Amino acid sequence: MKKILCVLIALFILISTIPIAATAAADSQISPAFLHYLQSKFPNGKYWNHEPGQPNDPDGWTNQPCTHHDSGTCISYNGSCGCNMFDECIQCYGFAAKLAFDYTGTLLHTWQKVETMDDLKAGDVVRINHDQHSVFITAIRGDEITYADCNLHADCLIRWNTKISREALKETLTYVKVSPVNTSAPAKPTLNCRENYKLGEKVEFSWMPLSNADAYEIKISLNGIYLRTVTVTERSFYSFTPEQYGSYTYEVVAKNKYGASEPAYCSMLIDPHDCRIKQFTDVKNFLDWSHAGIEFAVVNGLFKGTSDTTFSPDVTMTRGMIATVLWRMEECPKSEISNPYSDVAGDKWYADAVLWAYENKIMDGVGKGIFNPDGVLTREQIVTVLYRFAGQEGNAALDSGTLTVFADASAVADWSRDAMCWAIANQVIQGSNVGGELYLTPTVGATRAQVATILMRFLHDIVVPVG
Repeated sequence: MKKILCVLIALFILISTIPIAATAAADSQISPAFLHYLQSKFPNGKYWNHEPGQPNDPDGWTNQPCTHHDSGTCISYNGSCGCNMFDECIQCYGFAAKLAFDYTGTLLHTWQKVETMDDLKAGDVVRINHDQHSVFITAIRGDEITYADCNLHADCLIRWNTKISREALKETLTYVKVSPVNTSAPAKPTLNCRENYKLGEKVEFSWMPLSNADAYEIKISLNGIYLRTVTVTERSFYSFTPEQYGSYTYEVVAKNKYGASEPAYCSMLIDPHDCRIKQFTDVKNFLDWSHAGIEFAVVNGLFKGTSDTTFSPDVTMTRGMIATVLWRMEECPKSEISNPYSDVAGDKWYADAVLWAYENKIMDGVGKGIFNPDGVLTREQIVTVLYRFAGQEGNAALDSGTLTVFADASAVADWSRDAMCWAIANQVIQGSNVGGELYLTPTVGATRAQVATILMRFLHDIVVPVG
């Protein structure tokens, strides 16, 4: 018994000599959606100033620092560019106070001022560097503390996501303004939404982020029937592209660990895709780049569908097709010349058009009495045909430097170079952006959708408009 007692006393003495660790601040962070809101409102790398001659604007910023910052101060309220002020505070302290107010809705001077980090949390304002600088805490994760500030170098520069260790912060701590602790459920979100969309449009609705909301749950219904529920945390908006038309209802609830808000609602009517070419099931709606050109070509009789319900927008255009389109634009004139092509039978749908194009020097054969009506029409061929059709061939050549911005300019054939310069200069065609570089792809076959769009631009800008 004595032996056991001695062991217990020894253990007690040993434990009593171990230092008791100070209370560490618990991990915390500003909700991602609200942090994104603050960062969007006060962009990183901008300056918390007001423009010359403008009044103080605590919600504003400028792209450049004020000239008087060169003197090492951002105090100037004489009508020139000056540092903004909030709650009678300027520079770093005023900016931190402004962020704290936006986050909590409470004025900084009503908060509790303490001199310990034990209860430090995201949303607090900390005075550091021996009473020289103020920062706004955005996250505490383990030993790492993240904050936002401005005016570190007397220029009102806004900074986000600066990191410091707990120990480093503690060594420079002067005091902390502790934000009020909110232990309630979030308030009901205030939604902002449009009421009408066309099918295929990107639907979006938004709300002002709530400082104490950790997530937003969105319940979606169509014509009163529940579809799905999604949850967002990083933002305060939701967007998607409906695949069906009808009456949509969106119920948004804000949540945190203390509970959920009352639901807020948005109602939207998604109208069906309704236009003059709606019979073509393979034509994308009016938001697609090709829609306007296809509609223009069909309505003005330049193109026909490949069936009653299809246009085949991605099918490559042939030489016979483009001859026929241009021939229709000229109201289908008859040609009296003899047929020079062995592969163009007189009873073919494109025969009269090919002879007309040959007679008017708009299109040539490919050699040896061959026209190749079913051959692929390339992009450099279509611009050359339109160049001739517009009566531009033989005019002074355009500056070939027009093509230098395109990575594949050297791939343009010599016989098409003048036509390609003309087409680019007149915006008849545009290059494709691939990996940050522009390409002409002159030898690639042009699709029916591309040619319809090219013809629309051509007729609108080069020739008297049709229709």
